[in-house]
Amino acid sequence: MITSGSHFISEIYKMMSDQKIILTYLGDVTPEITNAILKAIKTDDARFNNEVVTKKKVYKIIVECLENITRHSERVERKMSQSIFLLGRDDDNYYIITGNYIYGSQVDSLKSVLNEVNNMNKEQIKDKYREILNEGKISEKGGAGLGIIDIALKSENNIEYEFVPIDSDVSFYIFKVQVSKNQI
Repeated sequence: MITSGSHFISEIYKMMSDQKIILTYLGDVTPEITNAILKAIKTDDARFNNEVVTKKKVYKIIVECLENITRHSERVERKMSQSIFLLGRDDDNYYIITGNYIYGSQVDSLKSVLNEVNNMNKEQIKDKYREILNEGKISEKGGAGLGIIDIALKSENNIEYEFVPIDSDVSFYIFKVQVSKNQI
């Protein structure tokens, strides 16, 4: 008989069932963890109910989201290794949520990119994608903002985000994207 923690596990089980959470991970996002998450999604046909196109979009978005965490998370210097990844669904959408620590100096530039993308239509986002590719500007962390643009193109929905200040130098960056079920 379990003497402690059973109530907590019961509450977690209820919350995850009620919120229709398919997969969640809390910890350091390493290449090995990324591969394990992607393998779990790739082999899980039952939860996607033969929604092949939607599953491919969700998979590709997860790749970008996990790559963003590994590239841009500020975890080593501050010993803040806990990032979170969550895949869930509701009646109409799959949703992917990530959270990781970033330096406060990155917040304004990220907000700018996210707001710009959220205010564009699909054709404008495609044009921006091509423009960045043609310019070939890559940041010191290996990104050019293409990941966020690619996610916006694939999801066909606005990206939700929030920056929760932790202290004067670090914020917790929460990123949420939805993919409508049965997109063609």
